[in-house]
Amino acid sequence: MRCTTAEPVYDWPDGAPYDGGTLVTWNVPGYGSHATTDGSRRLPTSLCGFTWSKEEGRRVSGLPDCRECLREVQLGAERPRGNW
Repeated sequence: MRCTTAEPVYDWPDGAPYDGGTLVTWNVPGYGSHATTDGSRRLPTSLCGFTWSKEEGRRVSGLPDCRECLREVQLGAERPRGNW
């Protein structure tokens, strides 16, 4: 819980797979869809730590269906600030 809306809800630890930036959702047949940063890594690594080769998956639109990736996306999302 936070005391004010100006305080961050979550601080990313050092080395976290997502530190802001552009996210991409990949569908990996048999493993669902996962979110990863739009980087130039050799192997895509999702926010939940799952890794696959680019030949195994394809980019898709929308949010991932992996619950762990979705949670990380929601925690890192920019939210409008207002009077509560």
